[in-house]
Amino acid sequence: MNKSSVKYRAVVQARMLSERLRGKSLMAVSGVPLLAWVLDRVKRMQFLDSIVVATSDAPSDEPLAQFAASLGVEVVRGDKEDVLSRFVAAASDLDESDVILRFTADNPLYDVHRTEAALKAMEESNADYMHIDGLSHMIPEFVRTAALRFAAKNAENSFQREHVTFLLRQKPTGFNVKALPADFAELRPEYDGRLTIDRPDQLEAFESMVADIAPNDVSELELNDCYRWLDEKDSQSVPNALPGQKRMRLAGREVGDGCPCFVIAEIGQNHNGQVNLGKRLIDMAARCGADAVKFQKRDISWELTEEAYNKPYEGPNSFGATYGIHREFLELDESQHRELKEYAQSLGLIYFCTPCDPPSVDLLERIGNPIYKVASRDITNIPLLRHIARTGKPVIISTGMAGMDDIREALEAFEGSRCHVSLMQCVSQYPAEPKNVNLLAMETMRQEFDVLVALSDHTPGVITGVAGAVMGAFALEKHITLSRAMPGTDHAAALEEEGLKRVVNYIKTCREALGDGTKVFNPVAQSAKDKLARSLVSANKIEVGTELREEHLVLKSPGTGLAWSQRETVLGKKSKVEIPAGTLISASDFE
Repeated sequence: MNKSSVKYRAVVQARMLSERLRGKSLMAVSGVPLLAWVLDRVKRMQFLDSIVVATSDAPSDEPLAQFAASLGVEVVRGDKEDVLSRFVAAASDLDESDVILRFTADNPLYDVHRTEAALKAMEESNADYMHIDGLSHMIPEFVRTAALRFAAKNAENSFQREHVTFLLRQKPTGFNVKALPADFAELRPEYDGRLTIDRPDQLEAFESMVADIAPNDVSELELNDCYRWLDEKDSQSVPNALPGQKRMRLAGREVGDGCPCFVIAEIGQNHNGQVNLGKRLIDMAARCGADAVKFQKRDISWELTEEAYNKPYEGPNSFGATYGIHREFLELDESQHRELKEYAQSLGLIYFCTPCDPPSVDLLERIGNPIYKVASRDITNIPLLRHIARTGKPVIISTGMAGMDDIREALEAFEGSRCHVSLMQCVSQYPAEPKNVNLLAMETMRQEFDVLVALSDHTPGVITGVAGAVMGAFALEKHITLSRAMPGTDHAAALEEEGLKRVVNYIKTCREALGDGTKVFNPVAQSAKDKLARSLVSANKIEVGTELREEHLVLKSPGTGLAWSQRETVLGKKSKVEIPAGTLISASDFE
C-alpha cells in the first residue's frame, strides 16, 4: 500500500475484567496470551505507523499494561468506564485527517490482507469512518481523528462512550460514514461469532480448531484455513441436502431439512421499553444457546386510530393511561434498535425484528435487519407484505390468526420477489393451551404450499416446542422473560432462563436421538451383547465322536460364542473332545 502524509495508528482496546470471561486478555489461547495473538496480527500490517494498547487505569489492568510494554508496544491508560476517552488520548498527537484503526483484544484472527483492502476502500471513498456492516471480528474499524474527537465531544450516554464509534453509526453527524458489506473481501459473516473469544465455550472451540489446523505453530493459522475447518465441521453435523429436502439461509445460517432447529428467543416487547432490560434478555438468550433474538417495531401513528389511541387502558399490564400512551412507552427508537442489534451481534446472536407497518420496515432496513417476521395479525395486511417483499430479505410468516385461504393470499404477495418465504404454525392465545397448538398443521401447510414451516409456541412449558422441533419445525420461536411475574401481556406465556436452557438442550438431545433412520447393529451395544445375548451351549455331556444334533444344544448367556444362526457350522460334525454339559460350543471342537 502506498504511503501518504496520513498517519495510520492501531489502537487495541483491552481489559482484564470482562463480564463473561474474566482475565481473557492475558488468558492463554493454545499456549499464547490472547493479547499476544492480536498484537502479532496487528504488527504484520506494514502500512501502520504505530500501535497503542488502550486499557484502563484500574489496578486489575496493571498486568495487561506491563505485558504490552514488554512486547515493545506503547500503552495508554484511562477511565475504566470511558473507553472513548482512552481512544482520544491514544490519538492525542495525531492530526485531524490521520486514521485510527480500532482493534479489540478478544479477536485473535484479524486478517492482514482484508484489512488492507478495507483501508483502500476507505481512502478511495474519502470516508471519515468506515466499518464492516455488523462490525466484523476480522477487520477493524477505521476512523479519522476528527470524527473520533467529534464522537467524544458529543457522546451523550455510557453506551456511546463504551462502544467508541457507535455515535457515528447511530445518526447523521456531518461526517462521511461508509459501511462495507458483511461479506466484503469474501468474509464469512455466519462464522464471525465463532472466531472471537468472549465466553468459555468460544475459547474451548477455538483451541480445538487451532489444535487441528496449526498444532505446531499458531502463527501459521490463517482465516481461510479456519473457514475451511468450520465448513468441514458443519458439513459433518449438517450433511448436504438430500433430494426432496428444503433449505434456506437466515442471516448466513443454513436452516431447514437435515439442519439443527433454529431457536429464536422472542423478546418482542418484554423489554418493557427499557434498553438495559433488552440487553439482559439478550444475555440470557446467549447463555442458553439460542440462535437468534427477535424484537418488534411499530410506528404508533400508523398503528392506531385516534379513538384507539385515546382509549383508557388501565390494569396490571398497563404502561400508560391510554392504550396509545401505553404503546408509545413500549417502543424503542432507531438508535436503540441499532444499539441492541450490535449488542446481540457481539454475543454471536442474530438480531431481527417484526415490523408492523411500512415506516418500521424502512427503519429496520436502515439498521440492516437481516430477516423479516410477519406477525399473525398482519398476514392479511397485503400492502405491508408487499413493502417487505421489496427488501428481498428472508421472510417468516406467522399464521396464528389465519386459515389456508389467508395464507395463500399472503404468499401471493411475495410472488416475483427475491424473498425466501417460510411459514410458522402458531395459535394466537397467550398463554396457549396445548390442545390448541395443532402441531400436525405444520405438515399440512408444508404439503399444500411447498415451503419450510416453523413453530411459534405460546404454551408456558417446554414440551410442545420440543415436540414441534422433533416433528420437523425448521425453527422454534419461544417468548422469553426475566420473570413471568413482570407486567406486560407477553410475560405470562414466556420462558424464564431455566426453561429456555432446557428447550435448547432438549432439542439438541432429540436431534442426536433421531439418528439417520438406518437400522444396523450399533457397536456401542457390543459389550451388552457379549454379556446378555445367547450362544450355543451343550445341553448335556457330549462324548468324543458324537455327531452333533440340535437336541444336544441349548442357548445361554454370554453371547461370546456361536449364535443360533451359526449352528450349521457344527451340526452333523463329530466331537473331537469330550464336552461337559453347560459348555460354550466351539467349532474347533468338531471335525
